[in-house]
Amino acid sequence: MPAAVDHDEKRDAIARIAADLIAARGLDAATIRQVAAAAGYSTTVVTHYFANKRAMLLAAYRHAAESAQGRFDALATECNADPLSRLESLLPIDEEGRRAWRIYLQYWPLADHDEELAIEQRWWSANGTELIRAALVQVCPEIDDADGKAAIALSVLLGIAIQATFDPAGWPASRQSAMWQAQCKLLLR
Repeated sequence: MPAAVDHDEKRDAIARIAADLIAARGLDAATIRQVAAAAGYSTTVVTHYFANKRAMLLAAYRHAAESAQGRFDALATECNADPLSRLESLLPIDEEGRRAWRIYLQYWPLADHDEELAIEQRWWSANGTELIRAALVQVCPEIDDADGKAAIALSVLLGIAIQATFDPAGWPASRQSAMWQAQCKLLLR
């Protein structure tokens, strides 16, 4: 009897491999053929799970975003993880974070011309803003204009992440953390 196949697990594995190729070499590296080769599958297996390259690329983007969300959520279980420090996990402070940002940055030009990707990007931005708003309120319950300050903080986080992605030597984890903490203190004053 053939072994049972967990289709969701296989689909996720293919999306992860596509994301790895995108992080390493850009969107052009994530063709169905290249993903299949990296996974050790035939192209038929990949097209069984994804109707076309675009669907596979969207799944790879979601994989990267969900992985970052998972990292953030996992820190909630740590006793000493204060809310603003947890948000640092969304920065490219380690290899996993740098991988995620290399992936995100590949998609932004596409989202400018693709409404489905734009909707996806807006949803993840809104999610990030809400995570930040909740952290600000948790640290300072009497904060005024939490929504506005969360939007500012997201812009700061994005700015730090973009600079650190393109200049990792100039923006090591310590500098990212110091900049993030300083900006959060300004917002909480």
